[in-house]
Amino acid sequence: EFSRDGTAIVTVSWDKTARLWDAKTGASRAVLKGHEGSVTSAAFSPDSRAVVTASEDSTARLWDARTGKERTVLKGHEGRVLSAAFSPDGTTIITTSDDNTARLWKVWPYEAALVDEAHCRLRLLKLTNEECQRENLDCTRLRPVAAPPKCTPDMALRKD
Repeated sequence: EFSRDGTAIVTVSWDKTARLWDAKTGASRAVLKGHEGSVTSAAFSPDSRAVVTASEDSTARLWDARTGKERTVLKGHEGRVLSAAFSPDGTTIITTSDDNTARLWKVWPYEAALVDEAHCRLRLLKLTNEECQRENLDCTRLRPVAAPPKCTPDMALRKD
């Protein structure tokens, strides 16, 4: 798939990776490693800054399209994840699985996930299933996360 801005291409492979390519030169930009099964699908976010991958390992993963770094793992399906895509506004990911379900995963606008590029420390609160149930939250969706802090100069290189 081409990125929306036309500068990159993402491909998937049976070798448990996806790859980012420069669309103009054909040079490899990054290998997206982390899945434990074949990668079945990949898609760029609407702003071309993120990639979501789906895999036979029952997960989807969110990646930084510029660096190739993994940002988060989306767990919850009980079967192979066959496809993953972003909503037009980039705030939701849909995944489909051979467990006969489709899941919607609410994600922060990708800009928030990139705040750490400004050397700010993000704390994302991921709730376990038990915590989710205790709080009466919909456990079929990505758990709510703590809002990332505003990046200010006094936070530079801060280590919490």
